[in-house]
Amino acid sequence: MKTYQTSTNEKKRNFFVRHKHVFIAIGILAVVAAVVVVSIVLTLPDSAPVTSQPDNPPQEVVTPEVKTVLPMTGAAYGLEYASDKLVYWETLEIWRTHPAMDFVGSGDVLCVRDGTVTDVEMHTTLDGNVVTVTHADGYVSIYKSLGDDVTVKVGDKVSAGDKLGTAGNTMMSELKTGNHLHLEVKKNGKHVDPSTVLPINEDK
Repeated sequence: MKTYQTSTNEKKRNFFVRHKHVFIAIGILAVVAAVVVVSIVLTLPDSAPVTSQPDNPPQEVVTPEVKTVLPMTGAAYGLEYASDKLVYWETLEIWRTHPAMDFVGSGDVLCVRDGTVTDVEMHTTLDGNVVTVTHADGYVSIYKSLGDDVTVKVGDKVSAGDKLGTAGNTMMSELKTGNHLHLEVKKNGKHVDPSTVLPINEDK
């Protein structure tokens, strides 16, 4: 009895025939993988950075200018503001601080800024007739030594330049000054130099 051995080529053919489904599956997977890679490459964003523009760019905040006027026109400057030094009070004949600026002369007393009248005191012992106006940003202006013809009342809305009354000589502690306005300005409850708020240079 003769025994025939299968040739090498025939063995290779039989191997591929028996495993053809495996090779087909591998081929399909390779094609799918190639398609996926190409798709990813084509959908990648450009390397150049893209600067996004906001829909509503920020607007520059412009603070409206606050109108400020002198409380009197044509008046002379009397005692200056002095919080860190002593000045001579002629009426009291003493040296002491002076938390105000005096405007000497007769005439109308004007509100220095827009605001609301928050206090009116008539015939006080030391300060005479007094009007207090509260403004924005923590400012308060206090007008002392006014005459008896005060033209405003508590709650009135006033604008810069509105008349509050006239300069008088009702402030007992400054009687020798004559008719004048004793103006005090406060910021957040503390006295400040009125000359830093008022347009003093424009009056020169």
